[in-house]
Amino acid sequence: MLVSHDTLYSFSSVSQIIPADKKLLQETIQRIRPDSKNYEDSWGYIIQATRYNGFKWYDSQTGSLIFFGRKSDTDPTLVVPLFFAEPEYLRDVVDKVQGVLKAPQTTLKNVNPGDVEKFLPYGFRPYKENEGWCAEARFDDQTYPQLIIDLKKITEAKGRKYHKLRKALNKKPHVVCRKYRETDKDDVLEIFALKDGNTKDTPEKAKGMYFASHVMYPTADVNKFVFTDGITGEIIGFIATSDISSRTTAFIASLFRPDAIKVRTWCTYQIFVKKYHEGFELATLGGCETGNTYHFKRRTLQPVEELEKTHLVYTS
Repeated sequence: MLVSHDTLYSFSSVSQIIPADKKLLQETIQRIRPDSKNYEDSWGYIIQATRYNGFKWYDSQTGSLIFFGRKSDTDPTLVVPLFFAEPEYLRDVVDKVQGVLKAPQTTLKNVNPGDVEKFLPYGFRPYKENEGWCAEARFDDQTYPQLIIDLKKITEAKGRKYHKLRKALNKKPHVVCRKYRETDKDDVLEIFALKDGNTKDTPEKAKGMYFASHVMYPTADVNKFVFTDGITGEIIGFIATSDISSRTTAFIASLFRPDAIKVRTWCTYQIFVKKYHEGFELATLGGCETGNTYHFKRRTLQPVEELEKTHLVYTS
């Protein structure tokens, strides 16, 4: 980073993101969109999306709340994964922060396509034809829509459309589901590293895509579950959820050992059932980076709604 965060933190509205901000986020969601189904409105998404030099702008006078992060540990582009602010106010803040940190531009994520017009007069614009988040996924994990699952329907899994799900459930693997314990941390981190083809004790593990994007979850204030081999007791999978509202929860992490990937659907279903019995009606799985993942989830889980999101760009 070219400029110290100390300079940025001279603004009274700027501060580091801390665990207590979960309550601030939830209060803001309840005030502005209490029935939200947006994946990005979950605390789990925020701590993941701001893992590179994240900070927040909170203005108690206006109620404006804007989360910032960096695109990666090597890319100085600023990223706003979630914001609650009027377009003009947002533009002024982004312009100010971008100038202090000497960032080349800011990517505004998770914008509803129908809202794009509201931002255009204030300097925000869609990607140009030769632009995108990356070559493989133009809109990152929103390249394909967020999928909303009806938990009652998926728990019952009735009818022909749930054939693929029932087929996976009928295999009944010898796997045990339980809540995460602090003593599980090393084993869970090992799963993250193995997903990247590394082990947790190698220098490469911290730079692995799955490890870097999930390492915050074992110690985060989210709902965590592990799956163990019913014979050996070995941890083979990890799932985490993060509640958005009283009706909707987000599935923010689902990683399994490479040799246990075939039980992933069965394990995910167990958490669907748990959340349904806790009183939740809907689950959002977030968006997808690839078409294969998107179509597999659609065919197997039969979402009742899909939420499309887009990115906008701001350059001073």
